[in-house]
Parts: sequence; structure tokens; C-alpha cells
Amino acid sequence: MRLFLSIFVCALLAFAAEPLRAQEPVPASAPADSVMEVRLRDGSVLIGRIESQTDAQVVVLTRSGTRVEIPRAEILSMRSVAVRANGEVWPEDPNLTRLFFSPTGRALKKGEGYLSAFYLFLPFVAYGVTDRFTMAGGTPILPGAIGRVIYLAPKYTVFEAPRSSFAVGGLGFFAPESLDEGSFGILYGVSTFGSRDRAVSVGAGWGYFVGDDMGTGTSNEPVFVLGGEQRITRRVKLITENWVAVNPGVEGVWSGGFRFIGDRLSADLGFLGVIGEGGCCAPLVNFVWAFGNQKPPR
Repeated sequence: MRLFLSIFVCALLAFAAEPLRAQEPVPASAPADSVMEVRLRDGSVLIGRIESQTDAQVVVLTRSGTRVEIPRAEILSMRSVAVRANGEVWPEDPNLTRLFFSPTGRALKKGEGYLSAFYLFLPFVAYGVTDRFTMAGGTPILPGAIGRVIYLAPKYTVFEAPRSSFAVGGLGFFAPESLDEGSFGILYGVSTFGSRDRAVSVGAGWGYFVGDDMGTGTSNEPVFVLGGEQRITRRVKLITENWVAVNPGVEGVWSGGFRFIGDRLSADLGFLGVIGEGGCCAPLVNFVWAFGNQKPPR
């Protein structure tokens, strides 16, 4: 059994689109014209401008003109947000590091993570060990399969800027009761170009296998992935993810659908089909709950 994985092959066009807010920590002195989202430990959220801040407290001038003094110890996170032309603040996509299944070039920040339920019975937990290194993994929730297959997916973001990023990683499958028999999976690379509202991701990879019976090696036939994302409303983003193989007789897989965006929860609903077969369509369902936050700046 072979799974194809990805190592970066292409660099594409830079996508022209409006930038969305960054998720980096707020600098100790935020620009006077920046609008901030301030999350408190009691669960409340303030949107406004940072009027002043010290080691002990932060003073926020809300959009309604109210001046709020907040003890720094009560702040869970602060980040800049984008305000639309009509004055509306849009929530960040909580699942920016993935399309439907494939990773993007973006990284989880240290201490951030998510719990994913792909097709409801394929759980996946990811955690930002550092600002560049993410470790993820899981095991299927199926009768008779729990504990029999474990998948691990390390990912390292080599480069990340506001409008481009590049990451390498892998997806390995193991049988816990027979670890000495080795593993198989994918080694990949992927780049993402554009803003957090609108971007394209391109990547490629090869399957690998390691074990006493299988030997050690990689596939000679790469698989390429081309994906895109486009925010269309405050709570909805269009997603597409398409796989193309160079194997004779294998044309590839296309997919498209919607991501419904909450503050921490997102839901992906779409369809996939085989390119050239004319058959349509198998459903795509994925739920992601994001956890963890950046520490407030000092």
C-alpha cells in the first residue's frame, strides 16, 4: 500500500488581494492606527485601539469610545485585526494551516493547536511546538481499528512572510503492535502565496516506505497539489484542493466547497471527484476546533 506525499516543486504567482490581520504577537507599542482584538481570561473580547500600556496594565479605547483599563494578568491574548470599509471586523479563519486535507505553507504559532475530525471518524490533533515546528497525529475511530493504526505528521515552516510561506513535512502510518515492520506514508513540501483572505497553495511529494520486508525507498512518481482559498463573506470562505499524479492511467482528484468560520470552530463542507471519470460526487466533511493563544506582549 502506497500513499503519495509531497516535496516542494513549484513557485507560483504572488496573489493580489487585501491583507488580513497577522497573528503574530502585538508589539510592545502598537501603532496608533491599529485596531486590536483583546481576549480576556473570563472569555470576553474587546475591539479597539491601544491607548497606552505598561507592565501592569493595558488601556483600550473601544470602538464606541469607552476607555477600559485592563490588568495585564487578565489578558489572554492580543492581536491586530482587519476592519472592513463598512467598519465590520471579520474573525480570523481558525484553520489557516490546512485546506480540506492538505497542509498550507503557514505555521501554527507556539502554544496554538487544533483538534480536527475529518469525516467525523478520523481525528487529528496538531500543536505548535515552536513558531515554526508543528507536530500532529491521531488514530481512526472505527470498530476494531482503534490502536491498530497511528498516523503522525510533523511539519516545519522554513519561511513565513505576510504574503508567502514554505513548509516541509510528512505523514507517516504505523501499526503499534508491529513497529518493527516499519511504516509508509508521504514526504512533502508546500508553498502558500497570498493573504489570509485569498491565497493559492502549490506543492508536490512522493510516497515513502521503510521496513524489514519493504526495504527503504520512495516513489519515483510524484503527486502535485494545487489549492486555493477565497473569503467571500464574514463567515464563509471558498476552498478547493486538487491532486494530480503522473502515474499512467491516474488523472487526479478535484475538490471544492465551503468553510464556515467561527471564532474557534470551523466546518468544511464540500465534494470531491475523480478527474476525467465523470463521476460525482463524494462528500467532504471536516470540523476543526482551535485552542491555545499567543501570550500577551510585554
